[in-house]
Amino acid sequence: MLRTFILTLCIAVMMAPTFAHQSGGVTKLEPGSLATLPNRFPVNLGGPFKLIDHHGATRTDHDFPGQYLLIFFGYANCKSMCMVGLRRMTEAIEHLGKKGDAIQPLMITVDPDNDTQQTMREALPKIHPRLLGLTGSSQALAQAYDAYKMKPRSIGLDPEGDTVVNHTSYIYLVGLDGKFLTLIPPIIASERIAEIILKYLS
Repeated sequence: MLRTFILTLCIAVMMAPTFAHQSGGVTKLEPGSLATLPNRFPVNLGGPFKLIDHHGATRTDHDFPGQYLLIFFGYANCKSMCMVGLRRMTEAIEHLGKKGDAIQPLMITVDPDNDTQQTMREALPKIHPRLLGLTGSSQALAQAYDAYKMKPRSIGLDPEGDTVVNHTSYIYLVGLDGKFLTLIPPIIASERIAEIILKYLS
């Protein structure tokens, strides 16, 4: 047991910065290597949140009864891994057919200065009609970041003048009871993401 825990801890530490937005690009991971880890993590992930969706409604982790949550931390103006992660996450829901109705996709912004309700309301439905963007006060967002061990940081502007935010880009699956189930790397195919989710739905 101790050996398994140490191995899991080492892997998690090595992979913690994987998928973070870097000024020089995105670090790649061998597809499937994280998804096949046992459902045991050396740190607690997940927790309650109280944020505002892009329609202006207050949303908490208790507002989606009977649904699993797929949570991605990103931002609407992101031009790299955010768009990959959000599209593959929502494509996976479509691959699940009717079973996908039991899943609510969420994006919690890591760029609240630019991700207003209006900008998210314009951008996110183009990715998926049920994708909800969440923002909130600095304190409310900090609580969500802390729960998922996120440490987003603005690192400057891209050539078009848009903010670039460094953040870890995993997809978090949360169960019906609000407890974290597993995390999924967004670089694997949406079909494979659907297969992973289906195991938990079953």
